[in-house]
Amino acid sequence: MSDTEPNIDQSEEMSDVETLQQQVLELRELAQRKAAEVENIRRRAALEKQQLVDYASEHFITRMLPVIDDLHAAVEASKSSTDFASLHSGIEMIYTKAVKIFEDAGVRVIEGGVGEPFNVDVHEALMHMPSEQPEGHVVQVIQRGYQIHDKVIRHAKVVTSAGGTE
Repeated sequence: MSDTEPNIDQSEEMSDVETLQQQVLELRELAQRKAAEVENIRRRAALEKQQLVDYASEHFITRMLPVIDDLHAAVEASKSSTDFASLHSGIEMIYTKAVKIFEDAGVRVIEGGVGEPFNVDVHEALMHMPSEQPEGHVVQVIQRGYQIHDKVIRHAKVVTSAGGTE
């Protein structure tokens, strides 16, 4: 072995160390770039989510605007008209249009009115009174309930029977 062999080994080791250090630097830079990309994706997703929330009802509202226009026209017409049958007919048409828009959006009236058993999942009892209906049955619907798809968005407000009158 000569004196130069250890120098060559040291030189190769130094070169290997420098190469490894360079690779470490490159990997750190890559990791930082990837972390920045992930953060940008996260921010973009949060912005898109907020925009979805902000504008989720835009389509529905756009479809309801003609109903508002029709109601406005009916109010204006009612100021000068004495033809109540025509006004009534016009209001019925507006109501039908609104119901169709709600149905298309998945909203429907909760069924189960007078004579039906009280159902805590869809009804809210406002009063309990004696009646000829069996106890626990709906006697009167004060305000209709609605659901969107399978979720109740407003319980029907009802009066329930306390049983037979005596």
